[in-house]
Amino acid sequence: MTGYIAAYLLYALTLFTCILRWNGLSRFLSVMALAFNGSLLAGISIVSGQPPVFEIFGGLLFVTFLLGILGSFCCQIEKRRLNVRTWVWIEVLLLFGITLFFPKEPPPYRYHHTYLWVVLFHGFRCLALSFALFSAAHFIRFRLEPGRNRISNLMFKQGRNFLLLSAFVFLCAEYSGIIWCQNGWGDFWHWSASFFQSTLIILCLMFAFHIPGKNPRSDDIRSVIAVMTPILMLTVKIIKGLS
Repeated sequence: MTGYIAAYLLYALTLFTCILRWNGLSRFLSVMALAFNGSLLAGISIVSGQPPVFEIFGGLLFVTFLLGILGSFCCQIEKRRLNVRTWVWIEVLLLFGITLFFPKEPPPYRYHHTYLWVVLFHGFRCLALSFALFSAAHFIRFRLEPGRNRISNLMFKQGRNFLLLSAFVFLCAEYSGIIWCQNGWGDFWHWSASFFQSTLIILCLMFAFHIPGKNPRSDDIRSVIAVMTPILMLTVKIIKGLS
């Protein structure tokens, strides 16, 4: 619990220093926060004997760790206070806020949670969510820029690239899930809420990439759908964790 509070406070200080544009101190604090976050994940793995990608608490901590790495090392230094990195730390704190409402002890051991394809299915989904959130930070920054233009706007291009990477990783998760189902149940398949949720996420990703038109209004629609995509992914993860 001490490491959890320390990571939360360090992420909050990182956001504060990022808004003040103290870039050196912000980078140092983010690395310290990542160290505590990583130690939490390692502790959960050691105690439970399985990767921290299944329960809501461990899964969201894993997402914040990945998102924190992206925010620390994959963002350009900007002069604006509400830059991409600022939005990344806001997203991290929001994820930490969600974890406050769920049990924080390591989950009980389940034998199938060490099975490779099950781990890949849940792990790839966490990775896809982190890329989608990082993409959303770029699109939010794009939306706040006056006179935005997709063709010349680096924020839009970076957001689109990371959303594409998120889509690829999410499809890798679905492929792992297919192998998991085939190995567990053979050719038996039936429609379920899980398949419906996956279909909604894939459709949302498709809409984000295939809105017709090359005008600013089409770009605005793409950016809004791109921001909605990680919200849908996060909602699905919470629903699965509660079921």
